Amino acid sequence: MKIKKLMFLLLFVGSVSVIQAQETTNENEAVEKAVLNYIENFFENKFDAMNSSLHPRLAKRGLNPDGTIYEDLPPAKLKVMMAEKKALTLEHQKNTVDQISVFGKMASASLTTGYPNMKWKEYVHLVKEKGDWKIINIFWEYYPRKAKQKR
Repeated sequence: MKIKKLMFLLLFVGSVSVIQAQETTNENEAVEKAVLNYIENFFENKFDAMNSSLHPRLAKRGLNPDGTIYEDLPPAKLKVMMAEKKALTLEHQKNTVDQISVFGKMASASLTTGYPNMKWKEYVHLVKEKGDWKIINIFWEYYPRKAKQKR
């Protein structure tokens, strides 16, 4: 009888572990999808598609190369910026999302991205509202540019 109870307990614990691992994978994939939707549509100047991943209270800012903090970019300012900048098609983008961490209804992720001659890292914080992950905070910094060699 004890062996049956032990087997049942092991089976139960194993099933719960598999379910939790699947839920974690699903949440990580949903966070990655939200971050990629934001950055891909930002580069392609598709504000409405990008905005679907942003929380209305988004705080986006970063560090300039001189160490000063760039102005805040709430969604309204992003819309203006996107109307004026050149689009970068998906095939020319190099976006990598990693270091995803989920706790309850909050998450964070690291995004490496940029233009062909400029690269930066963004730390992204998200909140889950009504079943969807929304980006509420973004802070970025440029990678140092390689110095041009004299000939």
